[in-house]
Amino acid sequence: MKELLFAIIIAIASALSANAQVLTSKTINNVYEEVSHQPKSHFAFNAEWKGNDITTMFVYKKDSDRNGMLALKPHMKYEYAYAADGTLTTRVAYRWTDSRNNWTCMGRHDYTLTDDIYYAEYSRYNHATNSFDQPVEKMVYTLTPYGGTDYVSYYQRDLPSAPYQLVSATVITNQPLLLAEQ
Repeated sequence: MKELLFAIIIAIASALSANAQVLTSKTINNVYEEVSHQPKSHFAFNAEWKGNDITTMFVYKKDSDRNGMLALKPHMKYEYAYAADGTLTTRVAYRWTDSRNNWTCMGRHDYTLTDDIYYAEYSRYNHATNSFDQPVEKMVYTLTPYGGTDYVSYYQRDLPSAPYQLVSATVITNQPLLLAEQ
């Protein structure tokens, strides 16, 4: 799992432009292209597209069977939704459950852009109610008028009904922080 996360982080870093701002369809496409062309990776990737947008990305673990043949085992699935301008609005993550032989929803990231604030919120999936709980984590990026980021705040709460608690706040100088193109 650490190798997969590292590969995705490296791919996102590669997708950055000098004026990085918000996550877009183009960013997701660039990440997919980067991670799917790693020759020594223990993972394989596939995607479903609607026009130029990736709507679903599949991650498979590479495994060898007892005959030495390569087998791909489902591992993770990500579903993406975009606004009309191509900015990412939602990413839902699933993991493969062998015992059920299907995908199990883990959580959702929601992205909202206003004139000078970019929000990224994480909600857990509640299997008892078959719905997403209220967000339990939130990143708030204060944007500059020149295409950068001034300030980043990270909030958490233990329960969806509890108030958010500030975990960290960082002032950003002379570098964009968000991982996408403007």
